[in-house]
Amino acid sequence: MRRQDSCMSGMKRDNRMFIKRLLLIVIVSIFALGLSVILPDDPVDAHIKNTATERGSGVLDRCKYYTSIEVSTGDSLWSIAEEYMDARNQSVYDYIDEIKEINGLKSDQIRAGEYLMVSYYGYE
Repeated sequence: MRRQDSCMSGMKRDNRMFIKRLLLIVIVSIFALGLSVILPDDPVDAHIKNTATERGSGVLDRCKYYTSIEVSTGDSLWSIAEEYMDARNQSVYDYIDEIKEINGLKSDQIRAGEYLMVSYYGYE
C-alpha cells in the first residue's frame, strides 16, 4: 500500500509540474501577443532623419537619406554640395563640412574615381 501511495504522490507531483509549465507557456504567449499589439509595425531606420513636424497629417514627410557617389573628373566638393545639399537647411560651406566629416576627409581635395557618402533629402 505504501508503494502505491508513493507512486500516486509522484504522479500528482508530475501532474502539478506539467500544469505549472503549461500555465507558464500560456502566460508567456499572452505576453508576447500583447507586445505585438503594442509595438509598431514599422521599425525605425537609424539612417533616416524625419524632418516633418506632424505625422499622419496628409503631408509627405521629408527625410534625410545617404548615398554613395563616384567622384567624376572636374567634380569638387563645392559642385557636389550644390547638387545634393538642401538649400533650405544649410549653406554650401556647412554641407561641405558635413561631407568631409562623413568621409573622414582632412582637406577639400578629392580625386576622380573615389567614392563619397553624401546626404540628400527626399520624401517618404
